[in-house]
Order: sequence, then structure tokens, then C-alpha cells
Amino acid sequence: MIGRISYNTTGWLAGCAAMALPLAILCAHSATAAPRQLNIVSDSDLNFGSFAVLDNGYRIVAPNGSVQSQGLFSVNSGDTSPARFTVIYDRGNNGRRRLNLRIQLVLSSAPVMTQDGIVARLSSYRTDLPGAASVQAGRIVDIDIPNCVQRVCSKTFNVGARMDIQRAFGGGHIEVPIPADVVLISVK
Repeated sequence: MIGRISYNTTGWLAGCAAMALPLAILCAHSATAAPRQLNIVSDSDLNFGSFAVLDNGYRIVAPNGSVQSQGLFSVNSGDTSPARFTVIYDRGNNGRRRLNLRIQLVLSSAPVMTQDGIVARLSSYRTDLPGAASVQAGRIVDIDIPNCVQRVCSKTFNVGARMDIQRAFGGGHIEVPIPADVVLISVK
């Protein structure tokens, strides 16, 4: 007897179609552009170092690391440093054309610090950004990153400040985190 063999292709096709839909979604999702992102990273805080103070005084840490003090006596030399920030722009996977970025930076007021019998207040910031040598808290500073051709472009800069100190007793080591925000203004 010769038999007839039949194949049920309906179930197989339905299974392939069921598998094809998730694969199509996965492929379509991976083909979409990654979103662009702008971040600011604090690489280090503003370090005023260790010192003793008789009554009151101030210390200025410049963006280049130089230090000027009055009414303070350093306990350790070389333990001061400016804050360091890096602004990072990631274009995602949106091509490689040359971009000129304009970013706005705002350095907010640092809180008044009470520590080890002293009260410390920061006043005007100092940066090594072009056109922003002295910056008041809350003032907008423009940062340009020209000729960005990589996926990720960045700019690193330093921030110093003047710290005014009043003493109740003792001395201390002061390291201040500086609040900073950035906004992308234009991409050309």
C-alpha cells in the first residue's frame, strides 16, 4: 500500500511568524538612534587644605592651584587644589558630522560650612574658562566645544574660590563640593 504523507505547514508558518515579530521589533529597536546626552562630572572638590585660624581670615585657591591666605596658618603644605569638572556631550549614534556646541554652565552657591569650630563661606568663584575668570554664584557662563567629530566630546576646567573664615575655636580641613549644572543651548 502506498501511503500519502501530508505536512501541516500552517502550524510551522504560525510559529515562524510568532518568532519573526519579536525579531523585527528587536532589530527595529537597535536601529533607532541613541539619544544625545549632556552631563557634568565633578572630578574633584575644591580643597582649601588644613589650617589653623586665630580669629578670622580668608584663603583663595586659584584655578591654577596657587594659594593666597591671610589670617590662616597652614598645617600641611600642598594639600590644596581647585575643583575640577568635565562637561561631556555624547551625540549618541547620530552620525559623525562636525558639531560646534554651545553649553551654559551655572555654579550654584555652596552651603555655609561649620566644621571643627570654624565657619566658612565661599564668595566669588574663579575659573580657567575663557571669559569667566571671576564668576558669581548663579551667573551663566558659556562654554564652547568647537569641532566635535567624535561620538563623545568633552571639556575639562578648574574652579577656585575665595573662602572667608570665622573662628569660634580650633581649625580644620575644608573641602567643598560645588553644585554645578549645564544645559545644551545650541548644536551647529
